[in-house]
Amino acid sequence: MSQITPELATQFVHQTVPAIGRLGVVVEEISPGGLRLRVPIEGNGNHFGTMYAGALFGLCELPGGLIPLGVLDPTKYTPIVTRVDIRFLAAARSDVTLVATIDAEHWRGLAEQVDRDGRAEFTLELHGQDADGRTVVSSTAYYQLRPNRGA
Repeated sequence: MSQITPELATQFVHQTVPAIGRLGVVVEEISPGGLRLRVPIEGNGNHFGTMYAGALFGLCELPGGLIPLGVLDPTKYTPIVTRVDIRFLAAARSDVTLVATIDAEHWRGLAEQVDRDGRAEFTLELHGQDADGRTVVSSTAYYQLRPNRGA
């Protein structure tokens, strides 16, 4: 697939998953096999003045659905989240940034497995950091890559 820009990836996810758009999640970087996301504290605070746990969950769930856009044809493959184990480690009082990577060659192998077996599973270990570089959330997110059968 041709290189998708961060702006196009942000627009895409806001249109396809409006709840993520309402959180204000921004794709800051996207490349074959990797991305950096940011969720703002503004609009996502709770009654303690810290980031709402649901906003952090959305940030941790999203990468497995976006990383493939940098490598695979979205008309052929669809990533589906199946489980997210999340650990809230510290109160976030600022924007939170998360970096996720899976080697582009690994994606191609997953696509071959989907073509052969009808699905492939992958896992992402993720860590979100606040503006001070402190890890405030970590998660293990489980996904399946499946053939895109249309909406």
